[in-house]
Amino acid sequence: MRFCALVLCVNVIVFAEAPITVSDLVATVTADFAVDRDDKRTAQSLDAVRLRESLSDSTIDMLQQIGAGPETVRRLRELGRKSRGLPPPSEPPLGIAPNPSVGERAAMVEAMRRYAAGYLASLPDFICTREARQFHTLVHGRLSPSRGGTRMVAEVDKRWHPAGSYTAEATYVEGADHYRLVLEDNRPTTKSFDAIVQKVSWGEFAGAMKEVFSSEPGFEWDRWEVTGGIRTAVFTYYVDPAHSGYWLCCPEFTTGHRGLVYADPQRGAIRRIIIYATGLTLSSPVNAAGHVIDYAEVKIGGQTYLLPYRSAVYNRSGTTEIREDIDYRGYRKFGTNATVAFPTDQQPQAP
Repeated sequence: MRFCALVLCVNVIVFAEAPITVSDLVATVTADFAVDRDDKRTAQSLDAVRLRESLSDSTIDMLQQIGAGPETVRRLRELGRKSRGLPPPSEPPLGIAPNPSVGERAAMVEAMRRYAAGYLASLPDFICTREARQFHTLVHGRLSPSRGGTRMVAEVDKRWHPAGSYTAEATYVEGADHYRLVLEDNRPTTKSFDAIVQKVSWGEFAGAMKEVFSSEPGFEWDRWEVTGGIRTAVFTYYVDPAHSGYWLCCPEFTTGHRGLVYADPQRGAIRRIIIYATGLTLSSPVNAAGHVIDYAEVKIGGQTYLLPYRSAVYNRSGTTEIREDIDYRGYRKFGTNATVAFPTDQQPQAP
């Protein structure tokens, strides 16, 4: 199985009006490093945030160290000032200390490898609803005065604009993903999944983990981060092009990748994977690409599994950026009589 992240991006959390924890804020900002390369756009996405915990200067400083741009940092400082007087997080959402020893790091990496090795074999056949929302930036033409008259000048609107949505019945059977398109722009459709004009990410159920761990990459300690309420050990990794099965489109080509793996420090259970394509240049068909997959506990047939509940994919070609945000819900055991269920106003939404 090849893992692909075609022409699109992953997920930016849309903040609800309800106050959120600092760890939720940190998870969103760190995901944006992979799926939104525009500092101003990331900063603007924080305008609607309300915190229920105090945001410390040390957390902001660390976000700046690991990639937050000046506009994002400025907005985080404002949030920090507004949150003074609120209770602090129960534990630091982001930090280096305590720095694990060489032996402790090696034990964590070994636990991750064991978990990944048994992950594919442990998954049951299942079915779920996979809902995707697409966004893109726009390029406008305008007339500009020039010597001898006027000329057409291209201007890029860096805001994300909705570019459609689709819902698929996603099944995982005998180690392979299958998709049946059922809604396009909220209307029933008989199109095939492959007929979607802008190709999308797929293979998230097992492909990402297989791609990251089957290439035997080296892992380096990075930091601690609270993810989904769990304190995770974060390691960086790198896979060179010769050992990579990560491919982009279009035309299709394989590229190397690097990224981050978030894992339970004792069990090695993977809670998040962030992937950045490497080796891309201005002359490549795709100039930049990133993918984030977040995992959560899901019950299927009375057993609990860690499966994707949210992902996001990013792609840039020239001046055009494309992003896709995906939610997974309604997991259940696959059977010949299984049917896809769509969310209603009464049904709980994804976390």
